[in-house]
Amino acid sequence: MGLIGCLGMLSACASVPGVLEQPKISVQDVSLQSVSLTQGHALIALQITNPNAFPLPIRGVGYGLSLNGAQVAHGQQTLTQSIAPGTTVPLAIPVQLQLMEIVQLIPRMLGDRKVQYDLAGEVQLPLISIPFQKQGGIGVTPWVLKQIAGFGK
Repeated sequence: MGLIGCLGMLSACASVPGVLEQPKISVQDVSLQSVSLTQGHALIALQITNPNAFPLPIRGVGYGLSLNGAQVAHGQQTLTQSIAPGTTVPLAIPVQLQLMEIVQLIPRMLGDRKVQYDLAGEVQLPLISIPFQKQGGIGVTPWVLKQIAGFGK
C-alpha cells in the first residue's frame, strides 16, 4: 500500500467516533504586550486538552487577529510539541502586530482606552486542523497609551 493509501486510512480513522477524539482548544487570553512607534506585540494564550489515550503531536498554529475591525496580525507558527494522553497544556503564541494598522487605531484607543479583538485560527495536528475563535476587549493602560503616543520611547 502506498503513502497516499496509508494517509487515506488514517484520515478515515480520524473521522470514526471512538478512534480519535478531537482535542479541545480554548482561548484563555489575548493580551497587548507592547506598542511603540516601530512595532507592536501581543500574546495569545491557548489551552489544549488531549482526551485520547495516546499523545498528539502539534505541528503548528495559524492565526489572524483583528483589533477594532482592522486585521493587525496573521501568520503561522511551526511547533514541535506533543500533548500527553489525558492532559491539558498551555500554549503561548507571540504575535507581531502590523504597525500601519496600529497607527490607524490610535485615536480610538486614546479615546476609548480599550480595544475590541477578534481572534481566529487553527491548531494543526498531523492529519487534522482544529479551529479556535474568540472575541473580546482589551483594556489599554496609561503606560501603553504613552508608548503609542510616542512619549515612552
